[in-house]
Amino acid sequence: MPPDESRAIAPKTRRSNLAREIALVLAIKFLALFVIWSVWFSHPESEQLSGERIRAAVYSSDVVAHEGSHPNAEP
Repeated sequence: MPPDESRAIAPKTRRSNLAREIALVLAIKFLALFVIWSVWFSHPESEQLSGERIRAAVYSSDVVAHEGSHPNAEP
């Protein structure tokens, strides 16, 4: 086989390897996104997490209650 024919075959092989690697990376990314979605976002909202309970928890936190006793607060 002359050297010219081996050069013609090499770019096709590189392209197919590159396409295979890109497809593999995309498949891994989609799998990772699916796992992340199924772990954190697929479960229904808990009935305990009503808007009223969240509001009460946020606005009645210790940070808000002790705002005046902050070390840098003026007397």
